[in-house]
Amino acid sequence: MTQPNSSTFTPFSKLTMMRFYLLMIIATLIAVLFIDRPLASMLYNNAYQGSYLKLLSQAPLFFQVLGLSCVLLLCLPRYRHTMLPLVKHLLLTALFASGLRWGGKWLFGRTWPETWVNENPSWIHSGVEGFYPFTQGMGYNSFPSGHTLFTVALACCFWYHLPQCKLLWGLGIVAVFIGQLGQNYHFLGDTLAGATLGVLACHLAHLIVKLPSPK
Repeated sequence: MTQPNSSTFTPFSKLTMMRFYLLMIIATLIAVLFIDRPLASMLYNNAYQGSYLKLLSQAPLFFQVLGLSCVLLLCLPRYRHTMLPLVKHLLLTALFASGLRWGGKWLFGRTWPETWVNENPSWIHSGVEGFYPFTQGMGYNSFPSGHTLFTVALACCFWYHLPQCKLLWGLGIVAVFIGQLGQNYHFLGDTLAGATLGVLACHLAHLIVKLPSPK
């Protein structure tokens, strides 16, 4: 495994990350205010409930299996030295991603585009779309998209450590967007927020992993 290439990923430079977060926050706000409702209605009226979209929406599973494979490779002495930095980054990123996912859903409490479980309120079936902070229950877990969050978080880790395969990681990110939106599982704003938090999870893990060990 090659060392990360700073020119490929611009590894979490302060200016780059500030610009990225600001851009994504603005894009998410625009989506929530102006795009989410009409887009969800359009997707519902022109729905294509195909197996391909369902497969694409499960992109996190691909990265999770790949991450588990990297962990198992640590059992082999020949890979231990080269795989350890990636595995440490992946595990810490997954920990942050889990916290951001559940914390974000509880904090924002957004309803779903469609009704999925227990007659949950939704934009399509009951005309309800909104944020209800600190509301518990599956009916208020749309924002941010957990699938997008985990996909982007893990993909960023692999992209940083294996930039020569950046096309594969990029395709994984595109796949989860297409799958989640195509199936009307999430609003566009949900996926943008999930992607932002996914990068943040990888970023935070990178800062900790890069901290010098105390002597």
